[in-house]
Amino acid sequence: MAAKRGITLYHSPASRAFTAYWMLEELGVAFDVKTVDIRKGEQKSREYLKLNPAGKVPTLTDGDVVVSENPAIAIYLADRYSYGDLAPRIEDPERGAYLKWMVYSTAVVDPVAFLHRQNVDVSGFSAGFGTFDDMVEVLSAVLMERKYLLGERFTAADVVLGATVSFLLHRRVLPEHAALVDYNARLQTREAYHRAADAAWPAAIFQSV
Repeated sequence: MAAKRGITLYHSPASRAFTAYWMLEELGVAFDVKTVDIRKGEQKSREYLKLNPAGKVPTLTDGDVVVSENPAIAIYLADRYSYGDLAPRIEDPERGAYLKWMVYSTAVVDPVAFLHRQNVDVSGFSAGFGTFDDMVEVLSAVLMERKYLLGERFTAADVVLGATVSFLLHRRVLPEHAALVDYNARLQTREAYHRAADAAWPAAIFQSV
């Protein structure tokens, strides 16, 4: 029996759920949106915790499939709905780099930037994700000579990591290195980015985040 289909995104305005929203807009697939207001604690409701025991947004359902964590959501969606386009095929030599940048976005960039914003910079030897300066150097170096993470080709990895870069530049957590600023400017020319931003980042809330 074929699995049921029908995508629903559980998100909260002005949150990291923007990434999943942008991914869906890039794909151009139909999806429903259910708001889980994290400012009201709705992510800790009994009903929502059945979907995501961590009590975080976003969560995505596609029929019987339930996925959380932005990289996992993007990998699932790109493989399911854009395999060979936004997702390099398994035999594509670029598949390895694609997966690396997916993971790097939340395993390195996000935690290092959060700690740095709290004036906490840990030793690269003691922390698996390295130092803030190392992270900035890695991103700047890879983007200095290429348009996107895999070169001329835009992929779902640019959605996941790019959304993080965009937010951190806006909040002035990342330094305004030319490679990062130019990369962010290229991302913001995409119509899907703007559709997601208009829907997921209400201006009044965004300014207070």
